[in-house]
Amino acid sequence: MDTLIACIMSEGLSENLPPHIFCPLDKSVMSKPQNSYSVPKKSALAIRLMLLIAVIACVFVIVQSCSIEQSSSLQRFAKGGLKKLQVLDTPPVQPKMTFKTIDGTNISLKDFRGKTVLLNVWATWCVPCVAEIPSLNTLQAERGSDNFVVITISMDRHIDDAKAFFDKANINALTLYHDPTYGISAKVGVEGIPISIFYSPSGKEIARIPGDVDWQSAQTNALLNSLLNTH
Repeated sequence: MDTLIACIMSEGLSENLPPHIFCPLDKSVMSKPQNSYSVPKKSALAIRLMLLIAVIACVFVIVQSCSIEQSSSLQRFAKGGLKKLQVLDTPPVQPKMTFKTIDGTNISLKDFRGKTVLLNVWATWCVPCVAEIPSLNTLQAERGSDNFVVITISMDRHIDDAKAFFDKANINALTLYHDPTYGISAKVGVEGIPISIFYSPSGKEIARIPGDVDWQSAQTNALLNSLLNTH
């Protein structure tokens, strides 16, 4: 009590705060030193929770902004030979189905995670498909890498038909893949072929182009540079 009175006399009372804010407790009263003011545990937890929510919200806004910016950036290429280029607001999820190699091995698009993928669905009975394959072969030969790959999936009834075409056209940079279920086109949400779809290294659709494309044109080269620099 003497200590309290002495403190009050020396410091004076604050009009708004009690004297104990300014007067340290006698060490004999406590076993351990304490902070002059402590936030209740529940209040501290609530503050941390609000901060976490704020951080998550900021990250979400940033990601959405980047996605919108990228979509707008890619749309500038939708002219001339790429006038059919589309950036869907809600694209189909990357198909999880398997397809086959020439030796019958099952493989899926998930096996190519970590790379930007250009998926092309085609068939030998599709005239524009056959016209486009050599251009895709050159693209894979020139730009295929650890970061980018061209995958062409044939929808022919028999894989031998696709193999015969590959051999005749000297398609040597592309790996022959075959969908014996003919379901790949439905899975990616299209009704016709050829269709080319870009997927990010995480498997999210970036953009798609219905119809055949000249993959060696200056315009498509600019598109590819933009995609690969972004991903």
